[in-house]
Amino acid sequence: MQRLAPILLLLASGLLAGCAGFLLDETATPEAVKHLRQSIYKEFDLLVKDFDEADGKGDLELCAPVRFAVTRFAVYQAVEEKKTARLDQLSRFIVRARRALLSAQSRSKAGECVDSDGDGLTDLTETRRYRTNPSNADTDGDGLSDGLEVRRYGTSPLRYDQDGDLLSDGEEALFLKTNPRHPDSDGDGYADGLEVAAGADPLDACSKPSSGPRLPGPWRKCLRPAADKGFYRPSPFGRSLRMRTRRRGGSLSSPSGGNGGRAPRARGRCSPRPAPILPHSPLRRSGGSGALCSRNRLKSQSFHN
Repeated sequence: MQRLAPILLLLASGLLAGCAGFLLDETATPEAVKHLRQSIYKEFDLLVKDFDEADGKGDLELCAPVRFAVTRFAVYQAVEEKKTARLDQLSRFIVRARRALLSAQSRSKAGECVDSDGDGLTDLTETRRYRTNPSNADTDGDGLSDGLEVRRYGTSPLRYDQDGDLLSDGEEALFLKTNPRHPDSDGDGYADGLEVAAGADPLDACSKPSSGPRLPGPWRKCLRPAADKGFYRPSPFGRSLRMRTRRRGGSLSSPSGGNGGRAPRARGRCSPRPAPILPHSPLRRSGGSGALCSRNRLKSQSFHN
């Protein structure tokens, strides 16, 4: 019924306008003209009341400023014409003003409000809910539009630096890819702004500035082994070797030593037992290890016997 009320008011206004032109004829009785005048003035008072209520709230003007401006002009015109206009003319002014007011109300109910600055938030939402500037897409000037801060990143459109890490929200979200809502994105205890100023990586817990204040813990530990403790290097023989980064004799060294950081020789067809190296030996040795091939083991025994 509430949805039909504006339509009924518009129909009533149009009906009064039609009756005004018909009853103002010479055949109309004074009693009928009196009742018609009372009905038109009552409709006029109702129109002015609805307009004053909408104008006091200001929501219609924020949502549909052009249509509400047309409504304001039509109502003011009806107020001025009431003093001198005839009943049929006043009725037409009332119908015009009521139609303009219903048009603005329909836009507001449908949520089709204007967005003057194009930031993704309507002027009504910015003014009433977030208290931002509907004429400025970036109210706080941090590089993120008000709509992006509210809908995507969850930051305040009124704060330049949400987490207080000395980096603007736009700089963190668009360029550094850090968390604009947390001062320490990698959890190492140092603020993102301090790490950036020191040349460290604010997204790597192992990259830290050499000095500076640290945030309250707990802190995230670096999962990557330190440089002086070595690093793991995959081996082509199915296991990983722990290699030292410290160089000995111009090559990487392993904890066992003696192999120059090279992978151990696989045990396959050659025996690990040492074999005597004779001059001009017809036996085939494995490459550089001095071990005899297993298929030549019998030949080696017969040769020594």
